[in-house]
Amino acid sequence: MFVNDAETGDEAAPGNLFVPIDLLKPILAELVEKGRSSAPANPWLGLYAGEAQGRVFVRRVARGGPAETAGVKPGDIIIGVGGRRVAGLADFYRKIWSRGAAGIEVGVDILPIGSKDLAIENVSIRSLDRHNWLKLRRQQ
Repeated sequence: MFVNDAETGDEAAPGNLFVPIDLLKPILAELVEKGRSSAPANPWLGLYAGEAQGRVFVRRVARGGPAETAGVKPGDIIIGVGGRRVAGLADFYRKIWSRGAAGIEVGVDILPIGSKDLAIENVSIRSLDRHNWLKLRRQQ
C-alpha cells in the first residue's frame, strides 16, 4: 500500500506499507477463505484525515457516513479523542481503535473550520464496520 508520510520531518516522504509476516501467518488461511479476518472490526468513523505541521485535520468525509451525519466537515482540526489529545495521525487512529470494536460511540474533539472563538467541540460519532458500510453502499 502506498503511503505519503513514510518519514517524519518538514516534508512528507512517500513510501510503502508492509504487513509483518508474523501478523499475516495466523490469519492467512482465513483471509484466503473469507476475504477478511474474523477478529472484531475496528471502529470506522467515515472521515479521512491527514497530518500537516503537527496537526491532524479532516481531508474529507464519506458522503452519508458516520462523521458527515455527526456534522464533521473537511478542514476541521482534530484535537483529541474522548478528551485525550492526539499527537499525530497514527495516535489518532490508535486512540479510536483502543476504545473497542465497530459500533461504539466515539467522542472526537474538533476545532471546526472557520471557528471564530476557537472553541473545541466534542462531536459524538457512532462508528461502523467499514466493510459492511462499503458493502451496503455498493448495493444501493
